[in-house]
Amino acid sequence: MKEILERNREAVREAGRRLVEIGAELAAGKIDEALARLETAQQTYREWEELDRATADIEGVIRDREGMLAVQHVLGELVGTVLGAALRSGLP
Repeated sequence: MKEILERNREAVREAGRRLVEIGAELAAGKIDEALARLETAQQTYREWEELDRATADIEGVIRDREGMLAVQHVLGELVGTVLGAALRSGLP
């Protein structure tokens, strides 16, 4: 992450300036103005919101897949244990 920030120093500076402006509005009690500024920024970067949502969806699918694989692993072990016990009980 540090490398990305270093490669984009001007964007980082601009983001810092905007954060200071919003912080100043909040510190002055201008909550509505700060929220309006944030809403304007969000409207400007609507595509980023869609990308964030897609990223979250993908991460959810990966978590679900990992959970499903863990369940399959546990079930496989249980089946192996049951089969092993059944085979052992049938042996003389």
